[in-house]
Amino acid sequence: MEWETILLDSALTVNIIPAPQILSASLKKEVNDIWEEKKKYYPNLFNGRIFNVQALSKNLITGFWTEYKFVLAQTEKPELYSELAIRSLAVIGLIRCPQGFLIGKRAANSVYLPGYWQSPPAGTVESRDGNNDVILTQQLYAEANEELGLNTHHLINPKIISATEHTDTHIIDIGILLKTNLSFIQILELWKKNNNSEYDELCCCAHYTDLPENTLPTTRFLIQHWSD
Repeated sequence: MEWETILLDSALTVNIIPAPQILSASLKKEVNDIWEEKKKYYPNLFNGRIFNVQALSKNLITGFWTEYKFVLAQTEKPELYSELAIRSLAVIGLIRCPQGFLIGKRAANSVYLPGYWQSPPAGTVESRDGNNDVILTQQLYAEANEELGLNTHHLINPKIISATEHTDTHIIDIGILLKTNLSFIQILELWKKNNNSEYDELCCCAHYTDLPENTLPTTRFLIQHWSD
């Protein structure tokens, strides 16, 4: 599995534009049909607002807010990309603790890439509490709290370094490096107490060569490009 990655400037900015209204009635119906079918198996699915990337360079992301159901439809049927052109923005952190790099095994019941290893926290950039701004580090902190039970004061010196586009789904991961003074055992205890089902397992890898074979490309790239 290989995904295209570019390095980003530290002065990266996000430009939000109005969403285009160009979907045909037949395409909207197909999206809604996929959504209703998926909800039969995942009744807790929520059709929130996610950020869709229209253009990306090393110092600028331009895009607009759209509904999650369009992302899901394209994930289920990648051929819809020619009409939907969804490139959903996501954040993914690589946390280094004193013992090494934190990685998690995606839950077996995940809608996307179950059983693969990646570096948590990670998640789609979404409109939280109706907020229209896109602040990537705040999105990552929210994911860290939801997935791992970590608070902002646990995480040190976030550095945005990369953008990785998934080949089939066109999800764009913004890679962010972070440190924590918590030990892996402390992180594990907070994660278990938090009782989030995003990951079936957490582990700590001291070196790149320790990664499981089915570790996602974004995490591999972040570990290869770690810098203090």
